[in-house]
Amino acid sequence: MDIDAVKTLPLADQMTFLRGRILGESLSMEAVARYVYVRLSGGSNLEEALDTPQQFKKLAVDCANFVSSSERLSKRIKPLAMTVIENAAVLYERRNRFVHDALRHDLISEERWARFKLWRRKGEKGEPLPSPEPVSSEEMIDLVFDLIRETWRLRGLLWSLIGTSQEVSPFLTHAFDPQWDGSINIVNDGPGELPQR
Repeated sequence: MDIDAVKTLPLADQMTFLRGRILGESLSMEAVARYVYVRLSGGSNLEEALDTPQQFKKLAVDCANFVSSSERLSKRIKPLAMTVIENAAVLYERRNRFVHDALRHDLISEERWARFKLWRRKGEKGEPLPSPEPVSSEEMIDLVFDLIRETWRLRGLLWSLIGTSQEVSPFLTHAFDPQWDGSINIVNDGPGELPQR
C-alpha cells in the first residue's frame, strides 16, 4: 500500500498496517544479518544461517566480536562493519518497542499472564509490568524507513565479505534514501558519512 494511502486510514488501521510493515522489514534485516554472521564466522552455506543465535542482540554481539578479532577484514571495512552491526542492534531494540509493547498492551495483569500461559522470568513475578509507551504512526513510518536503510547497509557488508578483493560496497559508504517499496535512491556518487543510531 502506498504511504499516502496508509496515512488516510483510520488510526487503528494505520497502526495495524505499520506494525506489519515493521515486522516484515525487521525480518528482512534479520535474514541478512544472519548470513553476515555466517560469513563472519567463516561459513559460506546459506543453510548455516539456521544455526545462528536466536536472539538478535546475541547475534549482533557475536558479529561485532567476529569483526574485531578478524584478521581477514581490511582496516577500511572493520569500522564500517562495526557501525552497521551496532546500528542494526539499536534498530532491533526500537522494533521491539513498537511490536512487543503493542502485543502486551492487553496483558498487564498477573491473571492475564497466567490465563494466556505466557512465561515470565522468576525475578519478574509479582512485579508490575511496565506500561507500554505511546507511539505515533509517524514514528512507525520513520522506523520502517530506518529498517530498509539498515538492511541495505547490511547487504553492503555482506557483499564486501563475499568478494575476494575486500572491495568496500558503495552501500556501506554512499548516502542513499530508502523508499517505501523497499528500494533505495542513491543521493550522490561520492562517499557519505555512515550515520550512527
